[in-house]
Amino acid sequence: MHSSPSRGRAAAALATGLTAAVAFSALTALPASATTAPAETEPLAAVGIVKDAVFQWGVSNEVGNRAFAPGTFNLLGAGKIAKTSAADTIVQADWKATDGNVVIQKQQADGSYATSTWGGLTTDATGTPITSPTGGRYSANRVTIAAGTGTVDAENDSAEISWDGDFTVALYSGMTQFYVSDPVLEVANGSGSVTATVSGFGSDMNDPTLYVPLPDTVVTIADLQSVDVTESGFVVTPDYLGVEIDAPEGGTPQVRTGLVAGAFPQSFVDFQGLTGQSSYWYSSGGSTDVAKPALPLSATYSAPVATPVVSVSKTEGLNPDTDVVTVTGTGFSPNAPATSGTRPPLAGKFGGAYVAFGSFADVWKPSEGAPRASRTTADTKWILEAADVATVGGAAAGAVAIDADGSFQVDITVEKDFEGALADGNYGIYTYPGSGAVYAPFETYTPISFGAAVPTRIEGADRYDVAVKIAQKSHPTTSDVVYLANGSTFTDALSAAPAAAGDSAPLLLTTSDRLLPVVKAELERLKPKTVVVVGGPKSIQPAVFDQIDAIATDEAVRIDGADRYAVSQSVADYAFGGGATTAYVATGTNFPDALSASAAAGSNGYPVVLVYGKAGTADAATKALLTDLGVKKVKIAGGPASVSAGIATSLASVAPVTRLSGADRYQASIAINRDAFTAADDVFIATGLKFPDALAGAVLAASKDAPLYVVPAGCVPTGVIQDIGTFAPDRVTLLGGTASLSPAVQSLTACAF
Repeated sequence: MHSSPSRGRAAAALATGLTAAVAFSALTALPASATTAPAETEPLAAVGIVKDAVFQWGVSNEVGNRAFAPGTFNLLGAGKIAKTSAADTIVQADWKATDGNVVIQKQQADGSYATSTWGGLTTDATGTPITSPTGGRYSANRVTIAAGTGTVDAENDSAEISWDGDFTVALYSGMTQFYVSDPVLEVANGSGSVTATVSGFGSDMNDPTLYVPLPDTVVTIADLQSVDVTESGFVVTPDYLGVEIDAPEGGTPQVRTGLVAGAFPQSFVDFQGLTGQSSYWYSSGGSTDVAKPALPLSATYSAPVATPVVSVSKTEGLNPDTDVVTVTGTGFSPNAPATSGTRPPLAGKFGGAYVAFGSFADVWKPSEGAPRASRTTADTKWILEAADVATVGGAAAGAVAIDADGSFQVDITVEKDFEGALADGNYGIYTYPGSGAVYAPFETYTPISFGAAVPTRIEGADRYDVAVKIAQKSHPTTSDVVYLANGSTFTDALSAAPAAAGDSAPLLLTTSDRLLPVVKAELERLKPKTVVVVGGPKSIQPAVFDQIDAIATDEAVRIDGADRYAVSQSVADYAFGGGATTAYVATGTNFPDALSASAAAGSNGYPVVLVYGKAGTADAATKALLTDLGVKKVKIAGGPASVSAGIATSLASVAPVTRLSGADRYQASIAINRDAFTAADDVFIATGLKFPDALAGAVLAASKDAPLYVVPAGCVPTGVIQDIGTFAPDRVTLLGGTASLSPAVQSLTACAF
C-alpha cells in the first residue's frame, strides 16, 4: 500500500502504524509504481489523485466541555502547545488558532464556521458561556487541516489521504494534554481508519507532580465503517457506540451498557492510559459519558486528477539481445503548474512525460532529488500534446502525441547491457515528467527481466568471409591495428589471437599467395595504421605482404620464424614482451586445445605458446621465452597425449605448472574455461573438428572476456550446457554455419555421450 505523506514523519507513521486490515487493495497502481496489468486494463474513471484535501473533526464534545477543576476547561489548539512541568496550564498567550495547515474553527449560531478565538473556547455556538461539565453545552470547536494529498477511488468507496499538521488536545486547561500529528486516512471498500502520531506528557491525578514526556507513538484515532466516498468528499461518524475495549492498567473499568456505552480505538485508549486521560475516551459510568462519543469526521477535496497507470505488454523472459514491448498509459493529464515544463521550448506549458527503457538506480525519482546520473536510458519516447510534437523535433526526436484524455501507447526497444547501463541498476520501463517538471505521480517503474540468451551465429561464405564478419562485429568502425594470418593452417592464427586481443585488434585471414578481395575490402574499411602479418614468406608471400603494406597508413609488420613454434614464440615476444605473469602452453600439432586456450589467455592478457607436444622435454627457446616474460604460472592446455608429461616436468623449472585437461578435446575445453572464467556475459561455441571458422572467433571471444567452447558438430556436451547455465550469459554465439555446427548445436541439444 502506498500513501503520499507530505513529510518524513507521516511516512514513518505509515511504516509503523498501518495494518493489513486496512490494506488499500483497490488502488494497486499508485504514483510511485506502475501496474503490470494487461494492456487492455482500464482505470476506473473515479480513481484519481487529490492534493487539496481538508480534514475536519470536532473529536468529541468532551474536548469542548467545561472541566471539573475550578476555572479549567477542555480545548483544542493548533500546533503543539508547549508544556515544561506538571503545573503548566494553557493561558491565552500559549494558545493558537492557526499553525501551518491547521486551523481551530468554531461553529457559529447560523451553523457556519469561523476561526475560533480564545474566548470561543468557553462558549457554545450561540455565545452562551459553558458553566458546568454536565450542563450539556459545548464549545463546538473543530480542528481543520488543509493541503492533504493522496488517492481517491469513489467507485469503490476507497481513499488514502495524508495530512501534515499538529494539534493539541488539552483537558483541565492543559494539566493533562497530548498532541496529534499528521493524520493518515485509509478507507478500502467503505471501511478503514485514521491513524496518527501521538505524543505528549504522562500525568496522574493522584500525583500532581508527575510529568513524563511521551515518545511519538502511531495509533488509530478513529475506526470508520460505511464510508460513502464521493468525488468531492465524505462525512462519517467514527465508531464509538458499542465498541468494547480493555481499560488500561489502573484505569476505571469500561461500562458496557447504556445508550452511550462505547469507546475510541483500543490503541488510542492505551496511549491515554499514559497521559492520565484514559476514561475520557470510553464510557466509565461518569456524569459526562454523554459527551464522550466521537463526533462526525469529514474529508473534502476537489475532483480527483486521474491517476497515471502504466501497463507493459511483456515484462519477463525478454530477449537480452533486443526485444520490443508495448507500453500503454492512462491518466497522464496536465496538472499545472506541477506538470508544466521549466525548459524551452515547453517552459510554462504541459511538459508531457518521458517513457523510457533504462537502467536506473534504486533511488532515481526527480521528486526525491535523485541526480540525472541515477538514470541511464537506451530508448526513450516523449509523450506530449499533439500541438507540441513538432516543436520538440517530431517522431525523429521520439515525440509521440498523447490523447486528450491523457492516454498513450508506444513501442519501446529493450536491450540488456546497453552501452552506459548502470552496473548495479534496475532494468525497467520508467515514466517521469518531461521538460524539467517535477511531479511524483508521473514517476512510475515497471520492472522487466530478460530470459535466457537465444543462440545466434556468425557465418559466411567461407573461413575468410567468417573472419571478416567477426571483424565487422567487433570493430564496426575502424581499428588502428589489424592482425592477419594464413587461413589455410591454424598455427599462426592461434598464437595471433591473444596478441590481437591485447592490441584490441581484429584478426583477418587470407591465402598465402593472394590478398582475397573480401579481405582487402575489410582492410580498407578498417583503415589500420599498422597491420601485423603473422607468419613467414611461405605463410604470406612477399607480394601479398606488399599489398597489405600499401593499405596500412603507417606500415605492415611481419612476425616470422623458422617454424610454427618459432613464430609462436616471436608473437608472444612481440605482443607480451613487457611481461606476462601467466602463459598457456598448447600443442602445435592440433588446434582444439589451443583454440579454447587462445580465448582464455587473450581475455586475461596472457600469451599462448605452441610446442611440439610429443617431445620428451620443453625446448630451450620456450623455456627462455617464459623466463624472459617473467612468467609465474604455466597452464598446459590439454592432457599428456597433447602435451607430454616430460614437457610439463621440464617447464616446472621455470614456474609452477597446472594442467587443464579432460577425457577428450571437449572436456579439455570445459576445463580450460572453468579455470579462466567465473562470470561471462557472452559465450562462444566453435566446432572441435575443423578449425577454419573458429580462428578469428578466438579474438572476438578474448575481446569480450568470454569463454570459447569447442563442441561436436551435432550436439553440445552436458558440461558446456551446465557452464552456460551457470554464467546465464546475455549472448551465446556460434562461430560458423550449419556445415560446422548443426541446428541441434544452436538449440543447445545435449550430447548422448
